[in-house]
Amino acid sequence: MKINFGVLAQITICSLVLCLFIGLNYFHSLPAVKEMITLATTVKPETFTELYFEDHINLPKTIYQYQEYYFTFTVHNLEHKKMSYPYLVYLQTVSKKIILDQGTINLEDGGYKSVAENFGPLKNIDMKITVELVDKNQLIDFLMTKQ
Repeated sequence: MKINFGVLAQITICSLVLCLFIGLNYFHSLPAVKEMITLATTVKPETFTELYFEDHINLPKTIYQYQEYYFTFTVHNLEHKKMSYPYLVYLQTVSKKIILDQGTINLEDGGYKSVAENFGPLKNIDMKITVELVDKNQLIDFLMTKQ
């Protein structure tokens, strides 16, 4: 009996393609496999929120009696959706925490907002001024030392 290797190769290739097609359709129909394939082949953009001080080099550093202090912070929404940011601005000493301001910033995707803050006059003790995005557990701060 003579074996025709050309026909045998064609049958083998067709069988492999058919098995691959059936296997992929079967596995793709399983939710876990479908999700795994989607996660492995989909690039998700990084989402985050920027919180920073404007003109950070000139933040107040030393406490002078009877003086008002100013600073500005900015929130930049890079979450790829509309976000609402409740925030707190507070002064922290060794013994107490005093809330200076609180509010909510609503931002569209890619939007940003700067908030100007002022406070004082202060007692002549070391302290830390903090801006906190409450729902994001994100904060920035700077120290002020007594004269």
